[in-house]
Amino acid sequence: MKVSIPYGKDEVEFEVPESNLMGVFRPRAVPGVDDESKAIYDALLNPIDSRPLQEIAKGKNRVVIITSDVTRPTKDHVMVPPILDVLTRAGVRDEGIKIVIGRGQHREVTQQEIERKLGRTVLDRVTVVQHSPDRNLTDLGTTSKGNRILVNDEVVKAELKISTGNIVPHRYAGFGGGAKSILPGVSGRETIYRNHLYIIEGKSGPGILKDNPIRMEMDEVAGVVGLDFIVNTVMNSEGRIVKAFAGNFLSAHREGVEFAKDLLGVHLPSKAELVVSSGSPMDINFYQASKALEMGDTAVADGGTFILASPCYEGIGEEELYKLLTLKSPEKILNEIRQPKKETNLVSAVIAYLMAQTSKRIRIVWVSDGLEKKQVEAMGFRKAASVQDALNESLEKSERDARIAVFPKGPITLPLL
Repeated sequence: MKVSIPYGKDEVEFEVPESNLMGVFRPRAVPGVDDESKAIYDALLNPIDSRPLQEIAKGKNRVVIITSDVTRPTKDHVMVPPILDVLTRAGVRDEGIKIVIGRGQHREVTQQEIERKLGRTVLDRVTVVQHSPDRNLTDLGTTSKGNRILVNDEVVKAELKISTGNIVPHRYAGFGGGAKSILPGVSGRETIYRNHLYIIEGKSGPGILKDNPIRMEMDEVAGVVGLDFIVNTVMNSEGRIVKAFAGNFLSAHREGVEFAKDLLGVHLPSKAELVVSSGSPMDINFYQASKALEMGDTAVADGGTFILASPCYEGIGEEELYKLLTLKSPEKILNEIRQPKKETNLVSAVIAYLMAQTSKRIRIVWVSDGLEKKQVEAMGFRKAASVQDALNESLEKSERDARIAVFPKGPITLPLL
């Protein structure tokens, strides 16, 4: 049976024995709303477990809107203007509103990127600042797990705290959105570091919220800070807003999560011995395309094979991730996390740790024009010339009845077993 998956701007085709094919699993093909701005207004008018924003904002003179940075697909240029309009109706002056870009530990955003993210109209109306994880922080005590709560001064001082976000499966927070705008969004480096470190407990992962220590602490810190109102979206695989959720940072987020699971989750009858996944739509580099592995590795049976196809136009994309993966040992990478150097990118370290753990359990094969064979092998993976070659070799090493699952949109597909 012939199957094709996206490979960057192209498609690659390969043949799969029909008796082995478990299925081709995609997020549901649901169209985006006709008017995205209207969808945001509608959500603001019908908040979940909260009074309307206009009512909450009355009498407030110091308001912050926390947005994500350019590493997230959140459509802030669509979402922020309706929020500003509602605040104006509530009597809040533009001079009393400040947008804080919650970049966590990510690099600073350029002025050009800020304009693309928020739109010129927003920049002409209100002040926009970027969060720094190393300065202008307020100490709010500790979490129930003993993590010191360091949060952006501007956010702490605000009388009304609003955040935007997009709900999509996330490698260790379970899902994006909600309280994640506070931690790691506008938190101090030490707070982010200790929160990420809970990954070693083995209870975190894509789609997992229940008993996930990372998400639980994110929610706890947002409660301490006093996040008053969120506006979160769920988008389809084409990047269009399907639905918006506004209101209480816990209730609105959880309702959005259930919607996202239904849209992006795919139900598998069992684990597969072989998974073929595309890095689409995150084909820019190894760092981004590897999200397909993080989403899909739970669909692979122990000892199975994960074949990931992505052109990785810009190569590795994150040199520190590459350096950490060349250690190959999860234990050695964990030492880097526990005793980080000043230049250590903790996010990359956590990703490297998770990938090294996965490569101990399953065989990982990359098909990519943008990655050299020596680079792939240095990280502990294998490289194949084509998906067909990788599949044929894997079938030869597997049992005859090896089950094969195909994910054409790997990074945004959440396997539900």
